[in-house]
Amino acid sequence: MDQDAQKNYFEIAYRTGSDVWTHIPYHAVAMRMLPPLAKDSFILDIGVGRGLWLHKLVAAGFRVIGLDYVADIVRKGNLDLKSENLGDRARFVVGDVTDIPLADSTFDCVTDIGVLQHMASGQRIGYMSEVARVLKSGGYVLNVSLSKETQRFLGFKPKHSADASFEKFGVSYYFFTNDELNGLFLDYGMKLVDQRIEHFDARTDPDDSIALVMSLYKKD
Repeated sequence: MDQDAQKNYFEIAYRTGSDVWTHIPYHAVAMRMLPPLAKDSFILDIGVGRGLWLHKLVAAGFRVIGLDYVADIVRKGNLDLKSENLGDRARFVVGDVTDIPLADSTFDCVTDIGVLQHMASGQRIGYMSEVARVLKSGGYVLNVSLSKETQRFLGFKPKHSADASFEKFGVSYYFFTNDELNGLFLDYGMKLVDQRIEHFDARTDPDDSIALVMSLYKKD
């Protein structure tokens, strides 16, 4: 996987609004899956992008840090927060999920909407270690990833393929089974609380039908 090509893709997608997640209406289900966190709980949103999910979390009464490795989108996000008088409720930060520039045991919850699925298998150890490090004991992770139940997406047919890893336009896509995802989090002391597979029209192609595995884990 070419990391530079993938980052360049997301820089363009964020700027143009052509990223896949802009068009998938996952928000309502994800919000219902959040644990019963107290008002003002501190949430880290990994791969915040343009901040669509971050703003929904802020509107729900949480304080939020949005992490992304695209510096331009971080700058724009902070300018938008300032113009909306939300600077005391949220902030965008430049950083990579394999080396999160934030303190240990800081967050009540970490959310990942479509980041883990783009990471090479060798990066997952760094990802999981860092997520576990910044999460408080008893904290939660809400993960939304591509599911192996996906019938067709960008010309791939994951459900009917022996492969789970695909690449297009320099971007890597991995389609998880539930058991595979659960095993990954369990290895880092996180137990499954809730999980469901939801199907959506992807809008990337008239015949596309995407399945997302949406999972809530709790750290011991």
